[in-house]
Amino acid sequence: MRGEVNLERRAISLFSSFLSPIGACDAYRNLRNTIGSGTTIYTFHRVGPQRHEWLIPSMETAEFDRTVQWLAGTHRVLPLHEVVNALAEGRELPQGTAAITFDDGYQDIYTHAWPVLQKYGVPATVFLTTDPVDRRELFWFDRFRHIIHTTRKTRVEVDGLGEIPLRTQDERFRAVTLIERSVLKVADEAGKLACIDAIEEDLRVEPPEIGDDYILTWDQVREMGQDSVSFGSHTVTHPQLTHIPLRQAAKEVRDSKERIERETGKKILFLSYPNGGAADTSAAIETLVGDAGYLSAFYGVPGPVRAGNNLFRLNRIFSGWDFNTFKFFSSGAFADLAWFHFRR
Repeated sequence: MRGEVNLERRAISLFSSFLSPIGACDAYRNLRNTIGSGTTIYTFHRVGPQRHEWLIPSMETAEFDRTVQWLAGTHRVLPLHEVVNALAEGRELPQGTAAITFDDGYQDIYTHAWPVLQKYGVPATVFLTTDPVDRRELFWFDRFRHIIHTTRKTRVEVDGLGEIPLRTQDERFRAVTLIERSVLKVADEAGKLACIDAIEEDLRVEPPEIGDDYILTWDQVREMGQDSVSFGSHTVTHPQLTHIPLRQAAKEVRDSKERIERETGKKILFLSYPNGGAADTSAAIETLVGDAGYLSAFYGVPGPVRAGNNLFRLNRIFSGWDFNTFKFFSSGAFADLAWFHFRR
């Protein structure tokens, strides 16, 4: 999340750095639990040093360690399949139950996150985007952000949006958000890649040398799979499924499932919708996910999961960028503020 969202991130970080140390987040979570509980599923992406500004934000390893230590001490952290099986059977899990997930499949899950998970004996599920793993290439959104953040040009022209300034870092953040939301995330795969190619050529940016430490390898996936890490699908190429033809969407969810199963030898039953907003799935998408053989699917709308929930539209809570923002999001305060905002 970039652009104007970068300003939101600064505000949340400042807000949570004040509220978390004084216990306000814990107090709000406890109050919320007296009204209604449920199982909390957390979503992480990257753990470790922020190697490049254009990569999605990473939670530093020490902050992740602090977060997992807190979770292990205050929650019963279960494998994702145990949570979903309980929901499918209509069983409510005890208050304080949680699960940990990762989206995308960055290699720092193996190098930085997995040792922390092992340290505290905590299971996790990683949702893999299979094409970048196979091709050893950047995710399309990382490639695009690299172009915008490293070009020496001070403007970019985009069809339908006109001229967009790139003079300052904040303008580049805003450009990323505007172009992603208005063009890239609503285009089909061919149109998205054609737009990125055109912008790359216009801004005269060479692809970065990412090395083999950018994305997980299949050997690393298999190694973690022998421990307490399980895997799910995050599609083949990370498209916004509701903005591509249903036949293509079905291929994305089916092919990624089959690819992971071939490499791991294990049945893949869970899908995480790319982008993860409420608009990134639909009844038609949920039907084709079920037809592909998945047991459940997850998106990024914050809130707990309970027996009776739609198994193909299960909530997850964003982890934040450090321990304080994690505590803020995990308290439920952000979910309640978002609900109030959109109800007005």
